Amino acid sequence: MSDTKTQGKTLNLNEKHYSDGSELIPAEVQAHIRYDEAQLADTASGVGYTIDDEGLINNFAVEPDMYPSEYPSPRQQRQYIVLGVSAILFVAMLMLVAFSVS
Repeated sequence: MSDTKTQGKTLNLNEKHYSDGSELIPAEVQAHIRYDEAQLADTASGVGYTIDDEGLINNFAVEPDMYPSEYPSPRQQRQYIVLGVSAILFVAMLMLVAFSVS
């Protein structure tokens, strides 16, 4: 019989492996282990989730940093006006061609 030790547990590598229950960990213990690891990893740094006391993950959206927009300069305002007028002329030409063809 070949037994191997890993992290304090004995693994039986035979074909017929019967569990003695030592590899089973209760759900509460797993939850506490995950919770402790999450606390060490500092989940509040904006990764998008938190872990509650029971070890359940609560996903939430990560909100981007907000910054105020700048009012457009007079040159940009003129460009917006030119683009708006050219868009209106383009749509009017398309409608004129559509009506003349039909």
